[in-house]
Amino acid sequence: MQSVPRHFQALLLSTALCTVPLLSGCALLPEIKNTAAKSPTETAEKLTESPSKSPETAQGGFTSVQIEPSENPIPIVFEEIPEPKAIDLWQRIREGFKLTPESMPASVTKQRDWYLRNPSYLKTVFSRAQPYIYYVTDELDKAGLPLELALLPIVESTYDPLAYSHSHAVGLWQFIPSTAKSLGLRRDRWFDGRRDVIYSTQAAITYLEKLNKRFDNDWLLALAAYNSGQGNVGKSIRRNRKLGKGTDFWSISLPRETRNYVPQLLALATLIRDPEQYDLKLPAMPNQPFFEVVEIESQIDLNNVVKVTAVDVADFTRLNPAYRRAITPPEGKHNLLLPVGTAQPLRDMLATTDPKTWVPHTEYAVANGDTLSQIAARFDIPTSWLRSRNNLRNDRLQIGQVLLIPHSRDNIDYLSNTLNTEVQPDYHLVRQGDSLWTIARKYNTSIKRLRERNKLSSNTLRIGDRLVVGSRAKEVTAKNLRKLSYRVRRGDSLSLIASKFDIAIRDITRWNKIRRSDLLQPGQRLTLFIDGLKI
Repeated sequence: MQSVPRHFQALLLSTALCTVPLLSGCALLPEIKNTAAKSPTETAEKLTESPSKSPETAQGGFTSVQIEPSENPIPIVFEEIPEPKAIDLWQRIREGFKLTPESMPASVTKQRDWYLRNPSYLKTVFSRAQPYIYYVTDELDKAGLPLELALLPIVESTYDPLAYSHSHAVGLWQFIPSTAKSLGLRRDRWFDGRRDVIYSTQAAITYLEKLNKRFDNDWLLALAAYNSGQGNVGKSIRRNRKLGKGTDFWSISLPRETRNYVPQLLALATLIRDPEQYDLKLPAMPNQPFFEVVEIESQIDLNNVVKVTAVDVADFTRLNPAYRRAITPPEGKHNLLLPVGTAQPLRDMLATTDPKTWVPHTEYAVANGDTLSQIAARFDIPTSWLRSRNNLRNDRLQIGQVLLIPHSRDNIDYLSNTLNTEVQPDYHLVRQGDSLWTIARKYNTSIKRLRERNKLSSNTLRIGDRLVVGSRAKEVTAKNLRKLSYRVRRGDSLSLIASKFDIAIRDITRWNKIRRSDLLQPGQRLTLFIDGLKI
């Protein structure tokens, strides 16, 4: 028989030593005896014996080999693999930075220093960001966009979904009406998608991707266009190109607001990237969702949602600022956002109750001569809504047929009712000489609000009528008040402005130290305090 080369003998020996214990398990290891260890040569020679001499030749030509244990066995050490260290959201954002250069222009340094001199501002915006920034970061990450953009709502709106600008931009991402419409965001008497966290963020990502592509993947130009419009940025680029000048963000001519806009974002990113360098303590921001989503397939009263889930009213409003009334829109599916861990009671209610009970309603028996449109007008609700709530295939009615008339209430109702069950409305008893105008002025409210609260179809009043003129829950609406600098337009009057923002003329004059008889000039600035939920 041809002898086996020594290097091959050693290979077989090492293979056998390593394999037998692993395959056999600890219970099958031979007992260690106090015998002299055999040399590797002697052991290898056993492996060169003819297979015919072994009574335990295995099937397939393999030979069963008995290994004498060594006096000094090699110990098996199992090394502990440490669990991966969890990162917070700030670290995740840092790891997704793509825009922030190492050296900053002077304009960025100036903005950075302003932030450092105003720590209370940073504290406020980081606190406001907490319910939304994980979702925003996660969606940007999925889209492959720079995660500096998760800080953009700080620059745009201070992460306030009720923010409203003098140019009529609304929400976290500050969409003006025309841009919102082009991006498919719904805006009607029931719902404003610009204030919806999910819909507005998806629209912002779509818009930012479009602008980045339009400006050849130059994110700074894309951001400038987001702020001032792509037409302005494109015009400035073409002007510089003709003059042989640079066409990057730092070279082109832009409005002052836009020139500060991009440096503000980069300055924030600089602070987030290295807070220790600037002695900045960032608040804890877990890398996990703040809210969960419940899909509603039928109209529901938001009063019931708040009561069933026991969510704080302020938290509910903060997560669902897009709803402009106390009930969800009458048609289609809608999302409700709730803090993580609070949604199950609502899901249970939706699964076990009749959707017709989700909205408070009045029963109305059809009388002779009634039409569906007349009934809808009488109760100030859309005909389509009335048809949907009663599962009507057409507008034919029968005398005596009972219709469900959902109550149409505004947001202040659900806020006041759920905040304090003991809150009572304030009433006014109509007397001789009273009018809606004099009553609205007396109670510092508006004619529009009086008509809505009292479901009045006209301005006619009867002596002895009792009108709801307010409530004792003013602290509720105070949480949603936003300061607005309004620029007077041609044709504006105090009455028109008061009606537009649902505020009282007396308040406008008091806030701005003007008289009711003063003439307003186009371009004049007025300070207004408006309810963000009613814009």
